Amino acid sequence: MKQQVIFINGAVPKENFENYYDFLRSREYDPYAEKLLNWNKTLWEYLWEDFEYIRTPSDRIGFADYEAWKIMFEKLLPFLEEGANVVTTSLGSTFIMKYIWENEFPVRIKKLFLIAPATNDTPSEKLGSFSFDIDLVYNKIQRWADQIYIYHSRDDELVPFEQSLELKTYFPEAIFREFSDRGHFYKEERLLELEQDLRH
Repeated sequence: MKQQVIFINGAVPKENFENYYDFLRSREYDPYAEKLLNWNKTLWEYLWEDFEYIRTPSDRIGFADYEAWKIMFEKLLPFLEEGANVVTTSLGSTFIMKYIWENEFPVRIKKLFLIAPATNDTPSEKLGSFSFDIDLVYNKIQRWADQIYIYHSRDDELVPFEQSLELKTYFPEAIFREFSDRGHFYKEERLLELEQDLRH
């Protein structure tokens, strides 16, 4: 039986919009613009032979609300298998940490990947309903995850690198992958380090 890889994407919390409709009106649309297929949209192509890849259902990833995400995430729970790998990025990392804190997770996680994890508000982004207190959370996460990986790039323009350095102090056994030129991992066509870490 193939191991599962559960993927939880990042998003923008709804608290970051004074008026969501104005934001939508201001967005430009070009149906002919080249679509960037970054690693988190193509990861399944490189894993499907070895893993069962499941992307979690999400509600309004551009206007994210914790309770809405929780409702959608729990639709996945009946399909989770013991020893699943959970890959999260940005606000997805924030979501899974808060969810594990608040709930008894139904299976043991083999590997938990926190990629550019957001743990605190920044000058450019508020966590809003996704906020949590890492002092209360970390012990429970350690109980549910056999191995934790933290990926972050020093030039991340959205989530400061220092947030992962702080997170590492709570998870001293975590494998920390430090990068210098990956930004927020949006423009990466493939994340080979993740593929390798999943396979080993």
